[in-house]
Amino acid sequence: MSYEVAVISDWDVDGIVSAAEIVYAQEFLGVYPIKRRCRVRLLPASAHTFSQAVHEISGDSYDVVVVLDIPYTRNLIRGLKILRRISKSIVYVDHHISTMIHMDKLENMVDELIVTRAPTALTVAHMLRSIGARLSPRLEVFMRAASTIERGAKSSLPSTQRNILKLVVAISQTLSQTKDRTLWERLVRWLSSPISFTAMPFSQSLESIVGGKDRKAHMDEVKVLANELAIEALKVYNLRLVDVRRKKLSNVKLTTLASALHRIFRAPVALIGYSKRSGTPLLILRSRDDLPYRLALKLWKDGIVSEVGGHQSIAICVLKQDYSVAELASVLRRALVSV
Repeated sequence: MSYEVAVISDWDVDGIVSAAEIVYAQEFLGVYPIKRRCRVRLLPASAHTFSQAVHEISGDSYDVVVVLDIPYTRNLIRGLKILRRISKSIVYVDHHISTMIHMDKLENMVDELIVTRAPTALTVAHMLRSIGARLSPRLEVFMRAASTIERGAKSSLPSTQRNILKLVVAISQTLSQTKDRTLWERLVRWLSSPISFTAMPFSQSLESIVGGKDRKAHMDEVKVLANELAIEALKVYNLRLVDVRRKKLSNVKLTTLASALHRIFRAPVALIGYSKRSGTPLLILRSRDDLPYRLALKLWKDGIVSEVGGHQSIAICVLKQDYSVAELASVLRRALVSV
């Protein structure tokens, strides 16, 4: 089957909903990015696997390639250079901190650059509304839900919609680990369907998809570890600073742990640890508002961190050196005063 449009989007719920919005606008409405109905090829990717996704379609040609919710990295730049050769136009929509910082490097590489602080699904929805396209009721619900999750805020959705949201969130979190491409595409196409009463796109039991008891057991372990670490937290104004560099965290992601600590304190959290991939020192910032975004930018401008990832409510910062707790507390204290 030939395609005129390709969409490369993140594995998470924001990426899934964003991709579904583009599929709906293109395949069902025929309004964007091409003004006629045509099939869309879907490819899930992350910041680390973007160039592999591009390589998969490098032998084809497209009128438009849409890149959604993939943060700026050197890997992204390599992939965009290939896309310039195989597509007539590139649309890039994102909201990550690293993309904000490096927007000037992207301006000449894509034809349509849309970078905001809002979640990608919300940005795409606003973009479609601006050309007169209305989302389906299902997409509208999940767009608002995905935006709520990305911002780290509490959901104001009705209980029935919250239950559906929890399911999709659980599945998207599982997809981030298992990288089940077939299930990812089924989810995107189910969300994009304008038919109200289509069945959920799963042939196996939901428990087997989202990990069931195993996933719950893992999250219980994270909660226990977070409670133990909370006792050691250092208070820096209203922020809690936790150092886990000497802790054994073989099965726990730093971002997951930071979120668990945030739920305990109900206050901003700064978590110091090491990258499992490279061993470099990291600072994870987590809050329910955009403090991580503002604080990460301040630390980057002050030369404390060399790279910044994440978005509004969670930031992953690569520290330039292995600072002591006292040094980081002092740095954060000065930064908090000015953001």
